[in-house]
Amino acid sequence: MPDPLFFDALVITKAENVRYLSGFTGSSAVAVITGEAATIFTDGRYREQVARETANWNVNIVTRDITESIAASLHKRQGAVGLEDSSTIAFQQRLIKSLPDSTIEFTSKVVETMRERKDPTEIEAIRLAAGCARRAWENLLPMISPGVSERELAARLDFLMMSAGADKPAFDTIVASGPNSSMPHARITDRRLEQGDLVVIDFGALKDGYCCDVTRTICLGEPTQLQARVTDVVREASDAAFAILAPGVAAADVDRAARERLEALGFAENFVHGLGHGVGLEAHEKPTLSSLSTDTLEPGMVFTIEPGVYIEGEFGARHEETVLLTENGANILT
Repeated sequence: MPDPLFFDALVITKAENVRYLSGFTGSSAVAVITGEAATIFTDGRYREQVARETANWNVNIVTRDITESIAASLHKRQGAVGLEDSSTIAFQQRLIKSLPDSTIEFTSKVVETMRERKDPTEIEAIRLAAGCARRAWENLLPMISPGVSERELAARLDFLMMSAGADKPAFDTIVASGPNSSMPHARITDRRLEQGDLVVIDFGALKDGYCCDVTRTICLGEPTQLQARVTDVVREASDAAFAILAPGVAAADVDRAARERLEALGFAENFVHGLGHGVGLEAHEKPTLSSLSTDTLEPGMVFTIEPGVYIEGEFGARHEETVLLTENGANILT
């Protein structure tokens, strides 16, 4: 990937990246950074908001195609213009057409890499989000019983998170009961919980733009021998991962520690996803904790540890925490 420092201009289109750099929380904006200036391009709906939120940034309220406005601001530049590869193909094509004398080079995760290590303000926002989720969970527990539907539980949990101070859920809440729980990302249904179910509930709160992510598994009644074994195994895999968490450790090694523990216990084939992911302005961001990850864990990173075991067509169990890595090790936020 080209070094972003050598671009004549850098064009940022991803909303979370625009917010991270500028503080602007609107849903439609492009940031353009050159050696001389930083400019937010947005439309008239956000005229007042952008003025309030973006100190030390130039503001361009567009009244035509946004790529034409960006091109007009860069018309004297003939060097390389960096553009996020996550931008839409249509936007890429329009910008290339509008800048015929410039070379467009695609960048990958330039700002996302900057976002990996959180500053104290970001960490506090994630703590607040985790507090909203925790209070909501405590209030939901009495409602988790036979006869209630997955949809009713999800709706109640979302309401409780917002009542506890969350801006909104960080993502679509998952309530997966009985045989539905064997699907890691099951959609909620109208299925009503039954005695003997394992119920996997994956939820998170969004507060001041920052997310948390947590999963809990509940058994309705006495678990079967296999259910009890699976929930114990998931905890052991989580413990194995936490045991090696430290600055400088490869993310792939943390995934491997959990996976090897599951293999030793006979459940390696039932763990079908990576161990975790970064959490911040997005519920899923860098770093990635998986067997394919090339990331190294550093202080200030916030990520999940979420091993799971899934018995297809029968049930599943997952336990997930949002974790802050410090110089002294892991600090569980959820």
